[in-house]
Amino acid sequence: MKFTKVEISMRMLQEDTSTPRSVREKLGNMINYLRTAEDDSTKVSNVLGQLEELSSDVNIPPFVRTQLFSISSMLEQIENN
Repeated sequence: MKFTKVEISMRMLQEDTSTPRSVREKLGNMINYLRTAEDDSTKVSNVLGQLEELSSDVNIPPFVRTQLFSISSMLEQIENN
C-alpha cells in the first residue's frame, strides 16, 4: 500500500516502449523487490540507490531520466514520513 504510487509510476515507465529495454528490466526487478517482506526503509534505500545508478547513465533518454528523478522523489517522501 505504501508504495502504490511508486509502483504505478514505475510500471508506466516500464510499459513505455520508448524506455530502453535494460531500464524496463531493472524497473521490473525494483517493483518485485518493493513487494518483498523486507523492512520498508531498507527497500527505499536500495531502490533509491538503483534509481540513482540508472539515472546517471549517459545513454538514458532525458524524459526517462526525468521520470526516474520523479520516482526517486516519491520514495524520498516515503522515507521521510
